[in-house]
Amino acid sequence: MSPTACLAAAPALTHNTLVVAAGVAAVGCAAGVVGSLSLLRKRPLIGDAAAHTTLVGVAAAFLLTGRRDLPTLLTGALVAAVAGLAALVLVRRFTRTRDDAATAIVIGVGFGLGIALLSGITARGLPGSAGLEQFLLGHTAALTVRDAVLLAVVSAVAVAVVLLGLKEATLVAFDADFAAATGWPVGLIDQVLVTLVAVMVVVGLPAAGAVLVTALVVIPPVAARQWTDRVPTLLVLGGTFGLVAAIVGVAVSAVVPRMPTGPLVVLAAATICIVSLLIAPRRGWLARRHQQVTLEPPPGMRRLR
Repeated sequence: MSPTACLAAAPALTHNTLVVAAGVAAVGCAAGVVGSLSLLRKRPLIGDAAAHTTLVGVAAAFLLTGRRDLPTLLTGALVAAVAGLAALVLVRRFTRTRDDAATAIVIGVGFGLGIALLSGITARGLPGSAGLEQFLLGHTAALTVRDAVLLAVVSAVAVAVVLLGLKEATLVAFDADFAAATGWPVGLIDQVLVTLVAVMVVVGLPAAGAVLVTALVVIPPVAARQWTDRVPTLLVLGGTFGLVAAIVGVAVSAVVPRMPTGPLVVLAAATICIVSLLIAPRRGWLARRHQQVTLEPPPGMRRLR
């Protein structure tokens, strides 16, 4: 490529990187905030069941409409995610299946059906079907300005809903029985939280894909939990860690050729989590190890015992 062509391509490349960074950063931040409440409610893996059913919705939306624009596909994914969570609730309620087994059933059936549908669409060569399989691992390179704005708006609405219902959600997370006894609509609050998780899983599809998107909702809150015992601080740190992981993943993907953004975002979040698990005060491994060594009696005292 000539120097003139490189200069002509550089602004477009920079613009595309900024668009991707804005969309993925918004999703990462909101996923960290919503995931923090899910972590407190002890339901961090509920998003996994939703994520693995989204491919069914993507394929069904394309087959029904013949359109491949992001809003249409994400709408189908959201419907499928909610249906998957409803199936999970039904399996738990009307059978004697344990929660982990019920989750595994929904994940396996939903993911298998989604792969079968996408493979069938690709094999038949339906017009406009090229690229649908990229929802497995994300396809940030295809994000347009309109797509990034959509992801940012949905993420902002999700964060706003969390802030509006933070007091109620916190009470239910820490003592659901007391909340129910005092008249709080525990079931409705849980449904809203589950819906928010499903929404974040769906809007995270372009960033990380159906396989890895759950990590955006789980890893940043786990890292944030190591640093604080206060809910507002947890939400701030969870959102910040998700935002930083998204920006780092996009930056590395832009610098290193042929490196997918989604896995890099997840690896960045995992790095933050590992560092937090090691060095966080009070909860970190080093702090707990130091406390154990400090409290241990000298060897001579242990022999006297």
